[in-house]
Amino acid sequence: MSIKSRLLVSAFAAGALAFGAAGVMAQQVNPRLVITGKEADDIGDPNMINAATAEAISHACEQMAAQHGQNAAIVVTDTSGNVVHEHRMDGAARYTAISTAELKAKTARLTKRPSSLRQYNVERNPGDTAREFGMGYFPTAGGLPIWAGKVIIGYVGVGGQAPRDGWNDEQCAYQALTQVVGPQPPLPTPPARQQRAAN
Repeated sequence: MSIKSRLLVSAFAAGALAFGAAGVMAQQVNPRLVITGKEADDIGDPNMINAATAEAISHACEQMAAQHGQNAAIVVTDTSGNVVHEHRMDGAARYTAISTAELKAKTARLTKRPSSLRQYNVERNPGDTAREFGMGYFPTAGGLPIWAGKVIIGYVGVGGQAPRDGWNDEQCAYQALTQVVGPQPPLPTPPARQQRAAN
């Protein structure tokens, strides 16, 4: 076989492997959670959260917030950052509730990590606050990637709740995702807890 033929075969094999890997990745997501069929083909993304899942996440968080005597604003975006579902409970009528929820979801999208990590960085290094905002982050807990198995299908941001008794925006988002989508990666540990554990 000529060198040119070997290169063509190698390129074809690499392409087939990449295609197969993409197919495996697409199969990891429960189809009830994401856009499927022609719509998925049109957008070129088989792992994008669908409207029903986004709404279910919002409703789950709303119910849990009410059980804790709180009011919340919940924003769920797709993998491109477009809002799929947005809801504000009546008691979270302040403008900041929705706007901070949106900013938290955006921060999770930019970093592919919980927005609380940015908050904890600022708590440890207050001098980084301006840098965080300058980079487009909102360093406040409450924004999370939405993991379906090993794939991120969207992002959620929750705002408006006053932290108390271990309950906060991040817990609301996390527990809603666990209830609707399934197990999520563990939440980051706040610096104060890390310090206590070290002592």
